Amino acid sequence: MTILETIQSDIKNWWLFILKGIVFIGAGIYVFYSPLAGYIGLSVLFAIVIIISGISQIYFASVNSAMRGWGWSLISGILDLIIGIYLFSYPLITMVTLPLFLGFWLMFRSFYLTGIAFDLKSYGITSWVGLLVGSIVLLITALLVLYFPAAGAAGIIVISAIALIIAGILNIMLALKFKDLKNITAPFIK
Repeated sequence: MTILETIQSDIKNWWLFILKGIVFIGAGIYVFYSPLAGYIGLSVLFAIVIIISGISQIYFASVNSAMRGWGWSLISGILDLIIGIYLFSYPLITMVTLPLFLGFWLMFRSFYLTGIAFDLKSYGITSWVGLLVGSIVLLITALLVLYFPAAGAAGIIVISAIALIIAGILNIMLALKFKDLKNITAPFIK
């Protein structure tokens, strides 16, 4: 098996990032349009979204173990799953610490997506810059959440909704980049 065959066959289930992106965007829209559900709903929703993200990330890493950077995907998924279970198990703690958890989780997501953007660059995907710019925007959003944790429930709800939508868009972009990477190698394999 050549290196190109390995790359193409090992970028399996790239569509999981589309599903994860849709979940994030849906969660962001829900948070925008259901402010009456309030802070408790946001903390439970955040925990569920992180659990789903963790499970899909672990699965993606396990079926793409030959891909460069797969270990980061696995670590990211395990951390998401542990944090999500913890937050879901202790909703009162989650309500108190939500800005900090959200800020650091978004920051970690930003670093992860930055690394993926540079991995895509090394594979020759020319549109890696969009993912990098998006991850920088996500990092700025994370820093805003961390810098203004006491901005009040309304502020954290709006920032959280925006951050979830940005994370969703970035996950969909990442899925399309993985699909492009898989398709780029296809003409060379006969």
